[in-house]
Amino acid sequence: MFGALIRILTGLMAISIFAATPACAAAKYHFKLAHVISAGTPIDLAANRFAELVRERTRGEVEIKVFPAAQLGGERAIIEGVQIGTIEMSFTTTGAIGGFAPEFQVLDLPFLFQGYEAAYTYLDGDNGDRLLKLLDRKGIHGLVYLENGWRNFTSSKNSLRRPSDMKGQKIRVMESPMYMGLIKTLEGTPKPMAYSELPKALAQKVIDGQENPTVNIYSARMYESQPWMIMDRHTYNVFIFKVNGKVWKALPEGVRKVIETTAVEVRDFQRKLNREADAAFVKRLESKGMKVYVPNRDEVKAWQAATAPLWDDARKIATPALVAEATQFRNDWNAGKYKGEEQKYIDRFRSIPVPLDEVMKHFK
Repeated sequence: MFGALIRILTGLMAISIFAATPACAAAKYHFKLAHVISAGTPIDLAANRFAELVRERTRGEVEIKVFPAAQLGGERAIIEGVQIGTIEMSFTTTGAIGGFAPEFQVLDLPFLFQGYEAAYTYLDGDNGDRLLKLLDRKGIHGLVYLENGWRNFTSSKNSLRRPSDMKGQKIRVMESPMYMGLIKTLEGTPKPMAYSELPKALAQKVIDGQENPTVNIYSARMYESQPWMIMDRHTYNVFIFKVNGKVWKALPEGVRKVIETTAVEVRDFQRKLNREADAAFVKRLESKGMKVYVPNRDEVKAWQAATAPLWDDARKIATPALVAEATQFRNDWNAGKYKGEEQKYIDRFRSIPVPLDEVMKHFK
């Protein structure tokens, strides 16, 4: 905790140093920041907010241009771009990063986190830091975890109230062994494909259903072909903020501190915004005719029991040690050992204002 405070204070000092210097006539660093989600969504607003704050705090020395909606390719192509340096920065999910660092797939264990605060505690602590450091061996520097949100199933066949309703359904998943294993455990047929291909595949009924956070479901207009959704919240999904390793090491220490401190600030802003948008988009989905089912506690337990075998299989995907750590964390959380951390996040997020209207105005 003390080390984290020192890093934040150092970052704030770096920001104040930039603020005391005259504005640069022209940017010294030009970076591209890519992601695959629609413009106007919480993750896209966060990307643009980050770019604006970094430009202001470095007095124009760093210019970042945001490329949303897979303009620079799908997630795998974006990560490869960051790795080789054709793209300097990106937000991508665990589904794609697993092809570069399979250990990250531990985050996609079904029902790992009991709520938002549990996810934040795990990701922002030692467990999350150890995962980010694994990217160094791939020429990538990991900064923070932003929020994609709770993933829920949708279908064109039935309401998916029970795990047995998944049997035989063709479900699009991210190109990830963990997500493919999830569908197989539920006796469905996983169909891995890029997110950019998903709306067309749903419209043409190449697949029966998919799973995503509600923000993505609405922004991609999936309600046009998917009449049913269950809010089972089987996984809490993240975006990993990454920078090309060589670019990162070449930056002056002051610039790195500004980027690090701003990334943490924008992370919390985006998480709060995404949480509020999630609830708003559920209402929007219902207004478009989608039947949204909220399972009760016993029904959620049935989904947890049905997906439990994947935890054993996950040892082959994300290493036994990481699965054991995740199991211990879940047990400790349920036993109340993180009550202090939970309250810390509750208090912090209460005080963060977010422009929900700015998101919702982009989507009719």
